[in-house]
Amino acid sequence: MKIKITLISLFLTAISYGQYDWTKGELVLKSGDTLKGQIKLPMISKNLIAFNGKEKVKYRKNRKSKKTKYDETQVKKVIFRNSDTEVAYFEFIQTSEKKKGLFKIISSGKATLYARSVSITNSTPMYMGGPNGGTWNHWNYSFSDFNEFYVLKEDEKLASPLITARISRSFKKRAIEYFSDCPNLVSKLEKKIYVKDDIKDVVDEYNECE
Repeated sequence: MKIKITLISLFLTAISYGQYDWTKGELVLKSGDTLKGQIKLPMISKNLIAFNGKEKVKYRKNRKSKKTKYDETQVKKVIFRNSDTEVAYFEFIQTSEKKKGLFKIISSGKATLYARSVSITNSTPMYMGGPNGGTWNHWNYSFSDFNEFYVLKEDEKLASPLITARISRSFKKRAIEYFSDCPNLVSKLEKKIYVKDDIKDVVDEYNECE
């Protein structure tokens, strides 16, 4: 019986964390070291229990090198450089009192917008592509690549959800409440000048709000 439980646990853990493809990048550690090589990002399924408890980034120097895993206690930032003008940054943010997640930085300022794609099916999470299975890349931004968006103001420690894979509140209600200190932006949200697809524009306008 103990063996069966162990095997089930290992199986669920394995399929809870799908991985994006190996991509050339930089792993910036909290120790001050920067590792350059190939990086594989975790992708989590919300329908399955993750027994290991933490999302982990995989790193290897090259295809023949040994793989090493790093978690939120070790990773400061992940950087992918496609060109001088195409650079993508990923970092762990606090999404609840006890949980952190790895997100892509979409827009930054007095409020920073973060995004990630999570699988909400009962099957093994996809290895590449956005929530709808489309082409996904690390460098460019497309709303359709993600199904979760969180925002974090400079004086906050806990990020707030604006869009989640499992809908509990509408984007409009969440955004109006969160950006209540910017009346002009709130007015545009109430009039539906901005909808959830415009989430980056919403945060960018908030960062320019005086």
